[in-house]
Amino acid sequence: MEAFFPTHLLDVLVIAITFSFILMALIQKFKTLAWINKSYQIWILNLIFSFAIGIPFAMSFYELNLCDGIWVGVFSFIGAPSIYAALKNQNIINYKPSSVSDVVTLPKENEIKRTDLEK
Repeated sequence: MEAFFPTHLLDVLVIAITFSFILMALIQKFKTLAWINKSYQIWILNLIFSFAIGIPFAMSFYELNLCDGIWVGVFSFIGAPSIYAALKNQNIINYKPSSVSDVVTLPKENEIKRTDLEK
């Protein structure tokens, strides 16, 4: 396995995947802002946050050097939107249990008659 995928590459990829989940959640919070209304703005935010937060994340939590931190930023820039799209397609992000409904039905025998409305 070492011949195809070096251990160091796998380590950087795992760190980037971990950061991609954090980045995805951060970008989702920024999407709710009023001034974020175009897809290119989200792309720019993703680019900026991938490197501005990804490099210090890799350097401080995993003690990687600057070059490896840049690779974490690159992989998370690619990975965060992909993870979001995969979770959205699996209906995990916008999941609403079928037991939760806006309609409540009551049996007729439990109905409370209001006499003040019958005038």
